[in-house]
Amino acid sequence: MSASHSLSPVQVDLVRIVSKYVLLEESRRNLKGRCPFHKDQATSLMVSPEKNIFQCFGCGKGGGPVEFVMAIEHKTREEAIQMIAGTN
Repeated sequence: MSASHSLSPVQVDLVRIVSKYVLLEESRRNLKGRCPFHKDQATSLMVSPEKNIFQCFGCGKGGGPVEFVMAIEHKTREEAIQMIAGTN
C-alpha cells in the first residue's frame, strides 16, 4: 500500500482492533475498558462502534482505528495503515 492510499474509517472496525488489546464491555451504546495507554484502575476508555472512534477520559488519547494502532504499536501513520491492511 503506497502513501497515496488510505483506509476509510468505514472499512476498518475499531472494535475488532481494540478488542485485541483491551477487554471491552457494553456500556449503553458504547463499549468501555481499561485504557492501555496509562495505568487505568477504572474503565476510562470508551469506544463508539457507531462513530468508529475511541476516547480515554483519563489520559485524553482518542481518535480512530489508525490513531489507536499508531499509539499502541508505536508506529508511524503509514506503518499503522499497513498493519491494519495486513501488509506489514
